[in-house]
Amino acid sequence: MSKLEENWSKTLEILGSELNEVQYKTWILPLVPIKVDEKQNILYVESDNNMVISRLNDRYLQLLEGAVNLSFKKPLSVHAVLVEQKKPREKNIKLDANSNNLDEEYYLNPKFSFENFVVGKNSEYAYSVALAVAEAPGKHYNPMFIYGGSGLGKTHLMHAIGHYILKNNKKKKVLYVSAEMFTNELINSINNKNVAQFKRKYRNIDVLLIDDIQFIEGKEATEEEFFHTFETLYNKNKQIVISSDRPPQKLTGLDERLRSRFLWNITADIQAPDFETRVAILKSKAEIENIDLNEDVNQVIYMIAEKIKYNVRELEGAFTRIVSFSGIMHKPINMALAKTTLTDIISASDMKVTIKNIKSVVADHYGITIKDMDSAKRSRNLVVPRQIAMYLCKEMTDNSLPQIGKEFGGRDHTTVLHACKKINNNLFELQDTIDYLTKVISSS
Repeated sequence: MSKLEENWSKTLEILGSELNEVQYKTWILPLVPIKVDEKQNILYVESDNNMVISRLNDRYLQLLEGAVNLSFKKPLSVHAVLVEQKKPREKNIKLDANSNNLDEEYYLNPKFSFENFVVGKNSEYAYSVALAVAEAPGKHYNPMFIYGGSGLGKTHLMHAIGHYILKNNKKKKVLYVSAEMFTNELINSINNKNVAQFKRKYRNIDVLLIDDIQFIEGKEATEEEFFHTFETLYNKNKQIVISSDRPPQKLTGLDERLRSRFLWNITADIQAPDFETRVAILKSKAEIENIDLNEDVNQVIYMIAEKIKYNVRELEGAFTRIVSFSGIMHKPINMALAKTTLTDIISASDMKVTIKNIKSVVADHYGITIKDMDSAKRSRNLVVPRQIAMYLCKEMTDNSLPQIGKEFGGRDHTTVLHACKKINNNLFELQDTIDYLTKVISSS
C-alpha cells in the first residue's frame, strides 16, 4: 500500500467515527485520492459522481480537511474533481455507455480484508459465512443477508468478500454499492434517459454487494428496480450479499417479494463486541500501525474499550485520532494525550447511568409512566417494558439484583433474574429496541 493510500485509509477511519453510517458510505467512501501537490499543499480526490462532489463541497469539506490534516500530518486543502467519462483511473476502469467493463475494485476499502477482521463471539458466525461465500460465490449461500447495528463490521465483511474474490479470480466483476447510491444512480439514469446503461451495469456482474438495504424502504421505483436486478443475478447464479440494520422480517416497509427473497438462504447477525473483543480489535490496529504495545499504550486501549462499547467504527476511529495526534504533536501515546484528544468521548461516556434514568427512557419509549412500571399490574403492555428496564439496569449499572428489584416497586431479586432471562431468550426479536434504548440512555 502506498503512503497516499495508507494516509487516506486513516482519514476514512477518522471520518467513520464522525459521521453516521449512511453519510460515510454514500458521500465519503466513493472518493478516491489521486495525489498530493506538495508545493501548494493540496490533496486531490476524485469521484465519478457529480452529486458526491457537490454534497462534499456543500457539507463535508471542512470535516474532511480536518481528518486529512490529522492523517497526513500536515495542513492540506482538499480539491474534489469529477472523473472524465472515458478517463481510466490508475486502478479503476470506468463503465461507459457502450461497454460492460466494470471497475474491479469499485469502492472497496483496501484495509477491509478477512485478515484484519478481528473475530469475536459477536461476529464469528457472520465471519464464517462470509468466508464461505467468498470461497465459492454463487454456489452455497446465495443470497447472504448480514444485519446488525451501525459500525459493527457489516461493511468490513462485505468488502472482505469482494477483495477475496478478486484476489482469487481477477476476471470476476465485483460491485460494492450502498442502497442510497443505488437509488441516486437510478434517479440520475431516469433523468438522463439512460436507464438501459444502469440496467447493464447492475445486471452484468458476478458479485453484487449492497449495503444498508433498509434505505430503499418505501421507495417504490427503487424497490421495483432492485427486485428485477436481484431476480436477474440470482437466476444466473451470481452472488448477492445484502446488509441491513435489521433482519429481513423487520423490514416491514419493504415489498414482501423482496423480504421473502432475502430469507431464501442464510441470514447472519453481528452484535456489539464484548470488552475482550474490543481490546483485541484495538491491539490489532496498534500492530498494523507498528505501535509498541507498552504499558501506556495498553492503558489507553483499555480506556477506549471501556468507554466505547457499541460501535467498532467509533472504537477504531478514536484510536486513530490518538495515533494521528501523537504524530503531529511528536508526543508519546499515553493517558494524558488520550484525554486531550478524546475530550468529547470521555466527557460523554463518564456520565453515570442510573436506574432512574433507565426507567425514565424506557417508560417514555413505551408511552407508560414510571408509576405503572413500579406497580403490581401484569398486563403485557407493562410487563415487557418493565423486563427490558430491569435487563438494562443489570447490563448498564453496577447495582446488584436486590438493589434493582427494590427500585421497581420493592420486587424480589428473583423477579429481576427472571426478567433478564426472559429478555435474553428473546434478544433476536428485541435486539433493535435494546440497541436503540441503550444509545438513548448513554447519551441522555
